[in-house]
Amino acid sequence: MMNPVQTSIPQADGSNRYVIIEPMYEKEGERGWRSSGEYKIYKDAFGDETHLFTEPAEFGGENDDLPDEQNPDYLGKFVFESGSIKHFEGQVLSVAEQAYLAVFIESYQVPDI
Repeated sequence: MMNPVQTSIPQADGSNRYVIIEPMYEKEGERGWRSSGEYKIYKDAFGDETHLFTEPAEFGGENDDLPDEQNPDYLGKFVFESGSIKHFEGQVLSVAEQAYLAVFIESYQVPDI
């Protein structure tokens, strides 16, 4: 997964929880960016793709972003190591929701365009 992806998690009552899965990257010297193995999960208003972005901002100025712990849309993050889930950090998603998203991330393939 290179870019943020919107998806939904089926709920027991038949409704869906809409989320954005944002892959995290880290600078790898002169070679550019590489996956950090972390995926942040945020609440989403499904269908509103106007706020999605494809690359982190690169600038030398101060970063005024709201920290995840203070962001009401932040649901947690998955940490993967060697392609499989190591752990989930967060308290909002149930174990079933975490399992659903872990499988989604592990099996995600970029759609053909």
